[in-house]
Amino acid sequence: MNLAMLNPRVVLFLIFFVSTGIWSLRTPYFTYVKYFSLSGFFNYLLFYFLIWVCAWLAEKTSVNPNVAAYPSAERFRSSHGDGSLIRKEAIILGLIAFGAQWLWIARMVINEGVGPLFRLVVVEQDFQTFKLQVVNKSMVSGVTSFTQLGMIAAALYAVYVFGMKKKGNAWIWLMILFPGVLRGMFFSERLALMEVLIPIVVIAMTFNKIKLTLTKMILSAVAFVGFFSIAEGLRSYSYYSNNGFEGEGVYSYGLGRFLDYITSSVNHSVAMADLSGQTVAFPSLMFNGWLNLLSMFVPSTTLNNFLHADQAVQAYANVKHSIYSAPDYTNMGFFGHIFADSGYLYVLYAIVYGVIIGLAYNGIRRFELGWLAVFPIIFISLLESYRIPYLFETRAFYPLLYIVARYVFISAYQWKREMGHGARSDANSY
Repeated sequence: MNLAMLNPRVVLFLIFFVSTGIWSLRTPYFTYVKYFSLSGFFNYLLFYFLIWVCAWLAEKTSVNPNVAAYPSAERFRSSHGDGSLIRKEAIILGLIAFGAQWLWIARMVINEGVGPLFRLVVVEQDFQTFKLQVVNKSMVSGVTSFTQLGMIAAALYAVYVFGMKKKGNAWIWLMILFPGVLRGMFFSERLALMEVLIPIVVIAMTFNKIKLTLTKMILSAVAFVGFFSIAEGLRSYSYYSNNGFEGEGVYSYGLGRFLDYITSSVNHSVAMADLSGQTVAFPSLMFNGWLNLLSMFVPSTTLNNFLHADQAVQAYANVKHSIYSAPDYTNMGFFGHIFADSGYLYVLYAIVYGVIIGLAYNGIRRFELGWLAVFPIIFISLLESYRIPYLFETRAFYPLLYIVARYVFISAYQWKREMGHGARSDANSY
């Protein structure tokens, strides 16, 4: 039951069905017109259908689909000894994320001073001003990327505790959770909190430490929506209530905002194929992380001209400035972002994304450590698939790059060591 509900095809179908259903039934919270055309909706459906089919093909063709043929959790434990290496790696990554977060905090204190920060956050509880005028202006280049390693730290330490049947240390858990909790609750980055919590839940489900039931699924959904609503209420409710827009309570407002994030994202996606003016362009999102690194050495103007980035900006603006977009929302939806980026090359994105999530599911069924560390990131991208192209964004790039580098290093080490014994063996379990 647990692994079946973690199947990316199942999750993708549920997210697509629920988000599209909410869009079709809900009256917008903010004033915008729902968009519908046969061509727009056809491309929207085709995009998700291609992902689903490619995931199915990757899942069925890469290995024997017979689950009984997969290595067991017991074999995973025996192949990793006492799990001390997994624990050490998780702690190192957790320390990097923890230290990076404190650098960010130190920059805020240096810029603003302790007294003004205390008054703004504790006394006035003006989190919107805190986010816009303090947090965003105090960012240290590279710090956010380092804090993203907390996702891998959370997954690996969960593997050590749940997969290796070890006792967890509360201080290590707190260190790993600290960046995500702080960013989620005080920096108004709701997704950051989910990035450190979801890996723990996913790994616990994978090793059957959490028995998934319908009741738990409903409670989890309610908790997620409730957290989002509270965070949204803290961030922007005071602004809209003071300006006479919102007269209901903060929880009603937060829930309405959550539902409108969904409806506006789907609306943007459906409208994008017809209104953007985009046909075919360079698929920048697929190489977003590498382009971000390249931008440190190449002038942004030169890079943007080469990539024709102005096409994506204009496509985005064509929809954003139409009557089919709410001025308060910037999420263009998963398909919307992809189409604005590359037009009908969305087919390429769908194929790549589908293959990745299919391979990832096979990886966790084999209890491969690398895929166990990566799968929570893919799971988050599935949950966000109505809203943003998470797996192709920079925030997911560095954790994935770390896992790839880790795999290459360990595979090379294994090959070199076993060549010394006159034999070379498969390094897939690493």
